[in-house]
Amino acid sequence: MSEKHGSLKVEIVTHREGETASQTFDYHLRAKDERPMALDVLLQAQATSMPELAFRYGCRARNCGVCTIDVNGRPRIACRARVRAGDTISPMATLPVLSDLVVRRDGIARQLRGRLMSGGQGNALNVEAPDTYHDLTACIECYACLDKCPMHARNFADGLPGEMNNDLPDPAQGYRWGNPFSLLKLQRIRIDPLTTEVGRGTALDHAIELGLDACVGCPGCKCGIGINLKGDVIKPLMDAAGERLLSP
Repeated sequence: MSEKHGSLKVEIVTHREGETASQTFDYHLRAKDERPMALDVLLQAQATSMPELAFRYGCRARNCGVCTIDVNGRPRIACRARVRAGDTISPMATLPVLSDLVVRRDGIARQLRGRLMSGGQGNALNVEAPDTYHDLTACIECYACLDKCPMHARNFADGLPGEMNNDLPDPAQGYRWGNPFSLLKLQRIRIDPLTTEVGRGTALDHAIELGLDACVGCPGCKCGIGINLKGDVIKPLMDAAGERLLSP
């Protein structure tokens, strides 16, 4: 018989057939001093008392971003976010929920179709690329940056994405308004040394079309892995756009 090391209780929020529910799960510690990750809790819950619990994970090393969930209402990468007794684990509030902790992510990628090669040639070899370019390639598409983003919020002006509202934008069409992730992709094109001048201008045009003006007055966005979104993405784009952000 395995040694018992105590337990901690967490709340796990589930979404099924249009209904939201919260269930207390008693996580059994594997060691007295264990500080479990959110993913550890979900895996144990699924293996024991919640076999139908739906969630995503991949690399388990903070490299892929697909396991992002909310812990106490803030986005966290589940495989690297430690939880404490009394914490609440729920799906990301910034994207539509499919089931339990699984959200629909494809609307973000579809939004960028036709915009990422705007006059650029690509830089597979990163030829003479500035340090900032390499910093931006570290993005793992966790979408934690959508939290409290006024630009992304425009997509859901009539409701919250987590409410499973049928009147919300169809992710299959790609969202109308952008977010820090889409701006990061466009800024990376702009600083790629192999992008043409036309390409840089077109990338800026796309950033403005996606709602860059929403960044005016915004205190800034937070990246799940520490990329300086405000300094390396938002500010350069806003500086380049200049008075265009003030146009009606």
